[in-house]
Amino acid sequence: MTVARESPALVRVAKSAADWTAIRSLCCRTGNAGEPIDRERWPLFGELWIGPYQRLVPNWTYVAEVDGRVVGYLTGCPDTAALRSGRRFRVTLRLLVAIACRRYAWTVDARRTVALALRLRRGTESRLSARLPADLSRTHPAHLHMNVEAEYRSHGIGTALIQRYARDLTATGVPGIHLFCGADPRAFYERNGFTELAAVEMSADRWVYTLGRRLGPGG
Repeated sequence: MTVARESPALVRVAKSAADWTAIRSLCCRTGNAGEPIDRERWPLFGELWIGPYQRLVPNWTYVAEVDGRVVGYLTGCPDTAALRSGRRFRVTLRLLVAIACRRYAWTVDARRTVALALRLRRGTESRLSARLPADLSRTHPAHLHMNVEAEYRSHGIGTALIQRYARDLTATGVPGIHLFCGADPRAFYERNGFTELAAVEMSADRWVYTLGRRLGPGG
């Protein structure tokens, strides 16, 4: 399916329950490198990737809407360290209890969540930490995750989301944003002002990059 490039997109802060439902659905439909994940994984996957932002920093999630339909979203926060601390007790612990009570299927996401909590497995951020600049939390404290419907990619939706987020962060005095990505989306982020801060080869020929963008007047 193709979409006319002139289709206008409204970028705004997520507000309603319907917005969050749409964000979770889109997250799951694009969670496998832009492709859908298995339906069995949706409930927990949505909680892992969207739940922390909805519960802890809801005012920093944005949607891109075309003709009343959410076609893209950006989740983020101005202080990654604070979110990580809050997530541990207010989100992850609750999910571990729910997994133990079998409220979620024993999927790859459930196994990974338990393994990370018990420190039986190292997460991506942990493996990257040794390569990250020592002052990253000061120079690039904000971060983001973003996804766009397949048929709306290359139509400026992602750029519009980043521009709005960067503008709002700049207005509050946040000096920079960082993100983690694979090789495929790297060029897109570089076109939007991000540069490489660190890189780690997670497995044979599979690299994860830490990219950063400094903010200033105008974002």
